[in-house]
Amino acid sequence: MPAPSISKEIILEGTQPIGYSGLEIEVLETLSTIMNFESEVYDVSSYDKWGIKQINGSFSGLIGEIVSGRADIALGNLYYTPYHFNLMDLTIPYTTQCLTFLTPESLSDNAWQTLLLPFRPYLWLGVVISFVSGALVFLAFAKFHRVIEERSMIEMKKHQNNNFAVKKDWNKIKNENVIGLYQFEEPTNSFLYTYSMLLLVSLPKLPAGWSLRIFTGWWWIYCILVVVAYRASMTSILANPVPRVTIDTLEQLAESDIATGGWGEEIKRFFQTSLDAAGKKIGSKFEVIYDTDEALERVAKGEFAYYENVHFLRHASIHRQIIAMEDRVRRFGESQNETNENTERNLHIMKDCVINMPISLGLQKNSALKPRVDRFLRMIIEAGLVKKWLNDAMAEVLIADLDSGQPPSKALINLKKLFGAFVALGVGYGISILALLAEIINWQVRVVRNPYYDKYSNKVLKVSKQNP
Repeated sequence: MPAPSISKEIILEGTQPIGYSGLEIEVLETLSTIMNFESEVYDVSSYDKWGIKQINGSFSGLIGEIVSGRADIALGNLYYTPYHFNLMDLTIPYTTQCLTFLTPESLSDNAWQTLLLPFRPYLWLGVVISFVSGALVFLAFAKFHRVIEERSMIEMKKHQNNNFAVKKDWNKIKNENVIGLYQFEEPTNSFLYTYSMLLLVSLPKLPAGWSLRIFTGWWWIYCILVVVAYRASMTSILANPVPRVTIDTLEQLAESDIATGGWGEEIKRFFQTSLDAAGKKIGSKFEVIYDTDEALERVAKGEFAYYENVHFLRHASIHRQIIAMEDRVRRFGESQNETNENTERNLHIMKDCVINMPISLGLQKNSALKPRVDRFLRMIIEAGLVKKWLNDAMAEVLIADLDSGQPPSKALINLKKLFGAFVALGVGYGISILALLAEIINWQVRVVRNPYYDKYSNKVLKVSKQNP
């Protein structure tokens, strides 16, 4: 797999590379020109990579080539750590790299919350409080007008006589004073009609009392503002793509269920001996994995997070994306790409750096080249060539990212986005069925068993008690 430090130039898959390119190759060629030597670059086993300590105490891979003296300079993004210091000499660091994790993206599965998403929890709390207080105010005003009406009746009875005209005027005044009060006199009706106004359902009758009328008008204005804001937010949610959930901090990665891993036992020990709780938790589930392709496949399946430098992870994610896209086109065709989008996750590089690691070239232990290499390498760094070569190597990644980028998500309203409506409907059905069962139980337990229940009229008869 190509990387910004060293990339192989291969014509046919499975053949030997015809050349190498990358940041460290440019550094080596510049040093060879300045120091007047010729370099012969060769590759080690892709499985061994940096090297693994064998049973007999020797090392394989890149470290084994340096320790055994078969190579004079080691190119391989070597970390400036005590582990490498004990095995070889390291040049001065020519750059620093952010070491982080490649994690899987996931779509937020909160479609069942669609009806609740337009407002934040505190705003919902405010709406509920205003609804309850509004229903109680309507109830209080209705009770107040009922008291006034009863007092008026008492005053009219004091002056009542058998005159038909007086009775007619009294009945007219009585009816005018109580119009619409039935809507708010009972607590259940008060809450139901207040809720119906919040849903922009008009009242069957406008209350007669002026206090109720004025409060109803202002309550309508409040309901219009709330409903307009809710509809606008709901439209925005349904029109935009589903947000993606990413892991961007060590704490989030430590709390997640996915496993972590990287190349080499020393990286695992680094996390296990970490001083912070998140690092130790990651170290407890850290796996040593030597196959990069296998690691990327596990990341794409959403079950693994791979630890490496950020430049390599960018190369790896783009490489994986291109391979996956070509594989889908080859096996299923472009028309069926959408059906396979959920089989693999998008790859995401964690924003937090675990550590900014210095990177060096490796030399044999007590190498005579080290003083001159350090001096000329410092000159290369100060000239800005390292930064320039790194940008050149990463430019290919940016171009590949643009060429293989996924099409923008379309704002389509599908069944998944409307899942919240079915959830609300299901909740409504459930509450209605429970209410029906409660009514049936109440009817069978309290009404039917009442000794004054008349099965022919299907009601409880009122029997007045007579004094003996």
